[in-house]
Amino acid sequence: MENIRKFIFDTDIGPDCDDCGALAIMDTYHKAGKINLLGITHCTSDKLGVNVIAAINDHFGVQIPIGQTDREGFLADLTKYTAPVSEMYLASHPAPAYETALPLLRRLLAENRNVTMVFVGPLNNMKDLLRSAGDAISPLTGEELIAQSVDEVIVMGGNFENFSHGEYNIACDVEAAQLMSEKCSAPIIYCGFEAGEHVITGATLEACPEDHPVRKAYYHYLDGKFLRNSWDLVTAYYAVEPDLEKWVLSEEVCIRYRDDATAVITEGTGARYVRYADERELEAILNNIIDK
Repeated sequence: MENIRKFIFDTDIGPDCDDCGALAIMDTYHKAGKINLLGITHCTSDKLGVNVIAAINDHFGVQIPIGQTDREGFLADLTKYTAPVSEMYLASHPAPAYETALPLLRRLLAENRNVTMVFVGPLNNMKDLLRSAGDAISPLTGEELIAQSVDEVIVMGGNFENFSHGEYNIACDVEAAQLMSEKCSAPIIYCGFEAGEHVITGATLEACPEDHPVRKAYYHYLDGKFLRNSWDLVTAYYAVEPDLEKWVLSEEVCIRYRDDATAVITEGTGARYVRYADERELEAILNNIIDK
């Protein structure tokens, strides 16, 4: 896999089910040999999320390192689907091994170059990475590891259609978003709220077996239904297919965040935001991936 793009995927599996669809996309591309998914990190304190990650990885035939934040009490009680999916998985599998997220991130970046980091939840793991000092893993600080090893950061975050409104992932840890926007030396591509708000996926999951972990996550989160906005799926799909003609990228700008989580765009460099030109076409593409 030396000649294909390398990824680290950071997710907040728990608060919403679209993270599961996004992970299914990343796993599908990794299993097909189209990308090299180096590791997955989980940014909420709900450790049941690790079991959900393992369940989805197992379903798609992927075995890669998982990292769990050591932050306590952060979105820890949002277990509407992580509890039933975890229970199902542990009924037939041992508890999965996992590492602490920050050392895993530092190790993966120390061992690799030309990495794309994808974040589909709050940015607290990125905050921890940026603030990290040199250690036994690498003498480099987190900022230096990013400068050395990260080609691009892709984030589900921000609202670039209505600048008077913040966005959930940014609002959950505004300090982290502010730090990343100021200290991350790699280019940042944002898939904002508007990029996935009107892309509705999940319809094909209903016909999947009941033990399909993505189906089960959607079913429990949506109270027996399956249609959901696709914020995280759009972000993952852009990450793995950035060269498609129908992606519409903004010009390069400087993006910062106010304390109320609203975005501030000024002239400058370092960031862009993206959306797909044909939302109905994108729905069909995404549905055809996540129901496998």
